[in-house]
Amino acid sequence: MSSILNSDAVTRLRQLALLNLGEMNAVKINATFDSPLDHGEFSEAFLTAVRAVYVRPTGGVDFDDLYQSWKIPGSIAVLAEGPGKGRTTTGRALLAELRHEYPGVRVGQLSYGGVPEFPVHRLPRPENRAYVMELPSDEDDFKVSDTFGALLESLQAELARRKARLVVLTTPEQWRRIGSGAPEGIRPSLGVPPPIEIARKWLHAEAPDLPVDRWLGDPDVLALLGGQPPVEVLEIVGYILDAHRANDTKLPDLKSLAHKIKRSTATPFDRQVLSVLAARSNWRSQLLEWHKDPERTSFQRHFLMSCSALRGAPVAHLYAGAADLSEALGDGDLSLKGQREPGVIQMVDSLDAELQPDDTVVFNRPDWDDAALDYFWVDRPLSRTKFLDWLADAPLKGKREALESLSAQEQQAMAQRIGGFAVRWAVRQRRQDPLRVLALRWKGKPLWPTLVELLTSASLHTASASYVHEMLLQWAKTGAAAQRLAAVEVCAGEFGLQYTVKALRRLRHAASFDDREVRQALQRAVQTLWHDPTARPTLFEYVVAWCGEESTLEAGQKAFRTLAASTDSTSPALPVLLASDSESGFRPSATDLTDGWRAVLHGNDTFERDGEDSLAVRLWLDAVRHYPDLKDNVLVILSSAVKDAVGDGEANIATRPVESPRDRLRAIVREWARAGEAEDPVAAFDVPPHAPSHSTVYTEVTQMLDDGLLESFQQSMADPDATEHPV
Repeated sequence: MSSILNSDAVTRLRQLALLNLGEMNAVKINATFDSPLDHGEFSEAFLTAVRAVYVRPTGGVDFDDLYQSWKIPGSIAVLAEGPGKGRTTTGRALLAELRHEYPGVRVGQLSYGGVPEFPVHRLPRPENRAYVMELPSDEDDFKVSDTFGALLESLQAELARRKARLVVLTTPEQWRRIGSGAPEGIRPSLGVPPPIEIARKWLHAEAPDLPVDRWLGDPDVLALLGGQPPVEVLEIVGYILDAHRANDTKLPDLKSLAHKIKRSTATPFDRQVLSVLAARSNWRSQLLEWHKDPERTSFQRHFLMSCSALRGAPVAHLYAGAADLSEALGDGDLSLKGQREPGVIQMVDSLDAELQPDDTVVFNRPDWDDAALDYFWVDRPLSRTKFLDWLADAPLKGKREALESLSAQEQQAMAQRIGGFAVRWAVRQRRQDPLRVLALRWKGKPLWPTLVELLTSASLHTASASYVHEMLLQWAKTGAAAQRLAAVEVCAGEFGLQYTVKALRRLRHAASFDDREVRQALQRAVQTLWHDPTARPTLFEYVVAWCGEESTLEAGQKAFRTLAASTDSTSPALPVLLASDSESGFRPSATDLTDGWRAVLHGNDTFERDGEDSLAVRLWLDAVRHYPDLKDNVLVILSSAVKDAVGDGEANIATRPVESPRDRLRAIVREWARAGEAEDPVAAFDVPPHAPSHSTVYTEVTQMLDDGLLESFQQSMADPDATEHPV
């Protein structure tokens, strides 16, 4: 593996840690940079960046000693640490070091799977790999098995056979519950990475020309860094980089701050340090001074909000956005068509900002825009709701009178900026208000995929995952249609593949919601999660349970039909629900398959003979011809699914559909048989010679249905209290 360091990759790594998702060139950051192994190994750029900035913790195990013992095939290291100890970074650093020493090793993230246990056969089959696996956090109705620790010895043996290694990430609390019986020495104590060294590594990696020793030798900077956790250190690193790159003539005048801390403003470096100190204080004093100016107008304040929230948009749209915000907050009547109000150039000047040649507005103070938004949020609590409404609507206003329309790309960039702010604010403040409003306003709009991608990215990264997982659960349980839809679509993507058990729980709650879009998304999620062999037993259990409950019946029908109509990748004529799963050993029981088909075939008055339900039945009938050994099982399942019996939940005569489920199935099989008998014999060249004919299958199904009808009739006659008689 090449050791050439790309400073852009280091910057990207820092942006991920700081949740600057809206600042990325593309929202789908997971797809090419730090994607999980099941769908593509960690990229070379990512691993090189990790090695360049990783700081070995002090006060715990020596990293080099840990690496030397862990790199031996069959090794497992359990990093059970709390926040601020760098467990995720250390796990990735182990993989990066291994890949650097042995370029042929593939390394990446491994998802836990969909059941409480982690069976040995869950490990991918290829050899010469290394994985980092985060255990799913404990939730109300799902917990990692108490026997996890005791199973690690057998897991070590299997890893050794496959020349593989594993890093497990967990918390001290979870490990105390599940770690009993684990092999000795498997859990090292990491210690804490020194803040100064974290800053030194990142600054060297991102800006080789920066005088790192001078910066880290400055007393004010040292005081700023002292005792800070890694994420806070990275925020300070960002301020230092911005100040270093700023033109001295554009640095703000911070004489009042200099006087307060008794620091000179004589040199450019002094002014850079003052800029960092002010940014670290969220520019609160400077923003207060700006707002207190007796000549400050509300329109200028709104223009600051527009420039801060919609950064990167053409200034004319920022100007119009300020007018929209004024109207939303009820701040008087503005007329921007004449010359009564200050114009764009004057407004930009009032912010101490710069108007760029490309017609965008740039602040010369690092994070001044985010600080301004935070100031507004704290300063104007009664305006928050209307501000969020304005924020969500801003990128939707692509066309304005007398202005060039925003391109789709510009609208997406604006949406990413707004969505990134919403994610970051929600995680830091532990409040979902901005994200909830975006979901409600962007549903059904071209910006909707951007929101789903942002939520997906936030659900996968350490800095935001915990809160976003919790929020998605709440949305799936009690959210509005847009919130439930967002939760389900996130579960249908990378989140579902990495956090399968969490996705299943959220889908279960969303399944009870009667909304067409939500249930269509649920179908897509079921298809996605089926690709994870370990998720199949739990997923199918949920689908069958949905089929048996009134509130989730329609969701269950659609989900079961989706699986019933899916075919095995290696055998196109074989439905997946009839295939033997060699990876997980799972095969649905005949009882569960019958329950699923009962929900589908009982259907409702809108059942279409040529619809998707009928096509799924035909697929299973075709499977009987291609795989004759399945015939008896398939025909019993289908005929049992429409069997009439007193008390089986079927409607009485007064409410019975015109076409009963039994007649519905009989008609589908008859039409299938007629079409099959008329087909070109060449089309059936892959059907084995001993396969039953179409007419034979139809005859056997008819006999089973008639036998079932007779049995139901006899039961109804034997029960004097029965109110239903088969027709």
